[in-house]
Amino acid sequence: MLRYVLSRLSQAVLVIFVMSFLLFVLIGLMPGDPIENMFEGNPSLTPELIGQMRELYGLDQPITLRYWHWLMAALQGDFGYSSLYSRPVLTVLGPALLQTGKLLALTLMISVPSAIILGALAARKPNGLVDSAIGLFSFAAISMPNFWVSLLLIILFSVNLGWLPASGLPMTSDASFWLELRHLILPVMVLVMFHVGPLIRYVRAAMIETLSADFVRTARAKGLSEGTVIARHAVRNALIPMITVLALSFGHLFSGALVIETIFGMLGMGKTIYDAVGNIDFNLALVGLLLATVVVLISNLLADLAYAYLDPRITL
Repeated sequence: MLRYVLSRLSQAVLVIFVMSFLLFVLIGLMPGDPIENMFEGNPSLTPELIGQMRELYGLDQPITLRYWHWLMAALQGDFGYSSLYSRPVLTVLGPALLQTGKLLALTLMISVPSAIILGALAARKPNGLVDSAIGLFSFAAISMPNFWVSLLLIILFSVNLGWLPASGLPMTSDASFWLELRHLILPVMVLVMFHVGPLIRYVRAAMIETLSADFVRTARAKGLSEGTVIARHAVRNALIPMITVLALSFGHLFSGALVIETIFGMLGMGKTIYDAVGNIDFNLALVGLLLATVVVLISNLLADLAYAYLDPRITL
């Protein structure tokens, strides 16, 4: 088990280094000059001064040498300054990651139990009335674009009814729990629909396969009630493969959250990265995208370790 853990950790570290280099190169190819953007509107900015500033910040060096200097500084905890916010990159991304974390945590707390319950109900009588109704809902949730659902909910609950705010989370430290919750309701509703549809289909398929297994027939032959068979035997065994599905869907959910944050104006990772790219803030865009990559890698790594713990055959 220890060898498996070390192997997965080393692979994750290698992926992070490769992704950091690829992101560094791709962001370096973005149109625009960071020096001109930094001093935009300054009448004293001459071509000679631009050249001196590019030399000062190392922008005249080859891309590989610039990456090496950035990597050495990053390994010491220095990820550079944000030209957009005029402060260290980590002080900008820290609060943004916290806001995105709140959004994702609430979404998972609702979508995962809902998918398990609805998927199990649909699997009890395949092709029945309940299965058809749940299937219609899940396919509708999969088919509808999240940005379109966001706009519909804003028009209905914010513009027409005036029940919920359409703007993002308040960033003041004295914001109450209920105030934050009201701002999260609409984004969470969109993300739950975005996430729960595919999960219902996976749970249903896993449950149908598990309910036809020998140990389930044995449990029924012992006289156990159908509810006990499903809750204590079928669901627990059907959810083991779901660990991998949840981990893979987390990256999908995280990318969906980035879009939703931009639509609702939430100052999370998505809105921060969007603003960084739009304002040619290379440091902030690079570290923001790299941090998003690390979050997805960590979720996949934890899923692999949990699956290996539940099924020791994985480590053989």
